[in-house]
Amino acid sequence: MRYSFLIALISIGAVLTSCDPSSKYSAEITTIDSCLTVLDDIEAQHSQIEYDSLTYMVNHILENEAVIKSLYNPDTISLEFGTKMNDCKGVRKSLNGADKSKVLYQNEIDELKTQFINLKNDIENGVLKDEQLKEYLEVEKKDLTVLVGSFSAFNELQESQKKYYYNSCPAVDEFVEKLKNEAQVQ
Repeated sequence: MRYSFLIALISIGAVLTSCDPSSKYSAEITTIDSCLTVLDDIEAQHSQIEYDSLTYMVNHILENEAVIKSLYNPDTISLEFGTKMNDCKGVRKSLNGADKSKVLYQNEIDELKTQFINLKNDIENGVLKDEQLKEYLEVEKKDLTVLVGSFSAFNELQESQKKYYYNSCPAVDEFVEKLKNEAQVQ
């Protein structure tokens, strides 16, 4: 009798364990956990970007351009200085709206995290059918792939544009100061 009860108890435990959606979909849960790790990595990189500095750089370049336009009417400029001005213009154009990018990327990170967490909870609670699970997981993985590509491109862009800024702006700043001083003398 004791053995029958023990066998019945073990059998019930095995049946309950085999019905656990978490064990049935362990590969999908592992995929979701990996995606959440990728999102955590992106968020860590995102938080390291100094968006206020990027905005400052753009505003600084705009101020320099305004002074140059108002105080300088050249026939020609040197190739070197023209290149530096062009570099600054590239920084301004590519980093303009960095504050908006900050919000957009953070929103996308938060939304994808929520989607993956909800999907994982739905799996653990047995809410989804096999087809739904595959469909939803594929959609979220594609969205994550888009975010990874977009954010990586932006991160590389802002890194390269900072180099242009720090390389070119000192010469432009010096030229702007020279123009301001000449304007005061006249």
